[in-house]
Amino acid sequence: MTAYYPIIAILLLWLAAWTDLTRRIIRNWISIALLLLFVLYAFFTALPIDVAGHVLWAMGLFAVMFIGFFFGKVGGGDVKLATVTMLWVGPDMGHAFLLVTALSGGLLALVMISPPLRLLSEWAFAPISKRLGQPEPIYTASVPYGVAIATGGTAALYTSYLSGG
Repeated sequence: MTAYYPIIAILLLWLAAWTDLTRRIIRNWISIALLLLFVLYAFFTALPIDVAGHVLWAMGLFAVMFIGFFFGKVGGGDVKLATVTMLWVGPDMGHAFLLVTALSGGLLALVMISPPLRLLSEWAFAPISKRLGQPEPIYTASVPYGVAIATGGTAALYTSYLSGG
């Protein structure tokens, strides 16, 4: 039964990425669901888990990201999502999660600042903003870093829990 928990976690990460991409918000309930899912997984799995190591890595990432939030460089939803994702990833795949997240975030930032791709993004998301009742396209100069966190989290979670290796 607990084999499905990492799959659910990945689906929640991509739901957060979608809402961040389309609305520039990551709902608190998604981060809370990921946290509770990890607690249930850690409690019910038959596999040995270094819970203290997972918590320490998550606290370390939270501390670093909170500094970015304090200076207005990182959104609060990104801080929470990255922290609970690191809780899942833990010490074994923490470096890989950070690397993939940073690389995909950098690529996403390049896409967001590229004029042709910016126009394409505005065109693609204009219909979504109209359906959501927003008067103008959702596109802003900010980078929806939830997409990068979901990418890094998916790679790390797949490797840790689903690849069988």
